[in-house]
Parts: sequence; C-alpha cells; structure tokens
Amino acid sequence: MADLPVPVSLLKTEVSAQWNTDNVAAPTFIEVNVSAQSLRYDLNVKDALLFRAGSPTIAEEPIGNWQYVNRIYNVELELNTQVSRQRLYNMVQEVRRICYSRRHSMSDFQRLQFEGFNEITQNQANIWSGTVSIQLVNNAEQASTS
Repeated sequence: MADLPVPVSLLKTEVSAQWNTDNVAAPTFIEVNVSAQSLRYDLNVKDALLFRAGSPTIAEEPIGNWQYVNRIYNVELELNTQVSRQRLYNMVQEVRRICYSRRHSMSDFQRLQFEGFNEITQNQANIWSGTVSIQLVNNAEQASTS
C-alpha cells in the first residue's frame, strides 16, 4: 500500500521554498504537533508562521458507487508578528500569492486552495495574529483500502 501524503509537512516545504522576501520578510516556519501553550518562539527575532493539521484533517466525499472519492486535506497556518497589523496582512497576501501561483504544482495533490483568513484579536497587546485555512485537494482518487 502506498504511503498517504502528510499535508502539513509538504505544505510547509512548499510555502517556505516559495516565500518571496521582496514582498515580506520571511518568518520562522514551524510545523506544530504540540498544544499552542507549550510552544515557544521569539517574535523579537522574527515573525512566526505555524503549520498544523486542520479539522477534519482528512475529509472524503464518495463518488457514485464508492469506488472513487474526492479527498480533502485541511491545514491551518497561524501567522504571528509584533511589527504591525499591516505586516500580518502582508504575510497573508504572500501565502495567498503562493497558493494561487502554485495551485497545481504540488506532486502529491491536484490542487492547493486558499480558503480564508481569520484575524485573532482577543487577549493580545502589540502582537498581531491570524489563521489561514488551506485545503489540499485530490479529486476522483481510488477509494481502495487494500
């Protein structure tokens, strides 16, 4: 049986490789597999871009007689900066640029989709944060479990 692609790792590799520092300074790219409370990074040094599995991590939609499925992998990116709200929005724009320019370029997925952005405003002073939702999509994949 073939390995299932790991969307968080593959997306982190894609975004970090395609980041254009002429548009906005490159943040620290962090793959998250722990709770947010136990994670530490220094925004005095660099902005942070965290990659974590979305919810649901994998969603399948059966097609016809269930021999094929549309498979959607959800990934959330958390962007953090203490520079300014404008820097946060510039980081979002850079992620959007990468998603649109590379939408069919990842070998493990048919499509890379920017889904949306949600600014996080509670409990923070002079730190701007937000979450970007991204989907990695494979349509009409064989549903075989063998």
